[in-house]
Amino acid sequence: MSTDTPASVGRRQPGGRPSTRIFISYRTGDEPFGAALIDTALSARFGPEAVFRAPRSIRPGEDFAHAILTAVEQSSVLLAVIGPRWLDAAGVHGRPRLHSPADWVRREILHAFHNRVRVVPVLLHANLPKEHELPPVIAQLSSHQYLRLHHRYAPADLERLVDEVDELLGGLPE
Repeated sequence: MSTDTPASVGRRQPGGRPSTRIFISYRTGDEPFGAALIDTALSARFGPEAVFRAPRSIRPGEDFAHAILTAVEQSSVLLAVIGPRWLDAAGVHGRPRLHSPADWVRREILHAFHNRVRVVPVLLHANLPKEHELPPVIAQLSSHQYLRLHHRYAPADLERLVDEVDELLGGLPE
């Protein structure tokens, strides 16, 4: 059982890192407002140091890849923010980026699975991708229970999301 309570989430451990982290994974250009809203709501509850969102959390001059992968490893929950263009966003060769091993969204989710970090899809005007639509290495995402965030119900949806994450953090082992 975790010694962290929701009130202690984000407090520093010896070594200076927060005791519990929430990683927000999203695709640039696919409803990025949702990731920013989620970040704001979670930071208000847990403190900004407990919530990782790359543009806010990675300092100038830091190694991007190292910062991302380390933050995933240190997280208890990864929120995979999925909008209408998340699945089909094309790379340089016209193929969906998600099918490239170099795609950061794919790498973040795969790294979370490998490190036993809970992955929660958050749907923004999108449906949960089906197993056959996903690369095999992250196909298990299609069976994860999701949350929705809709612009019409944003205050209530955000409150539910924050409450659900709060509950998850209270019940997860260190």
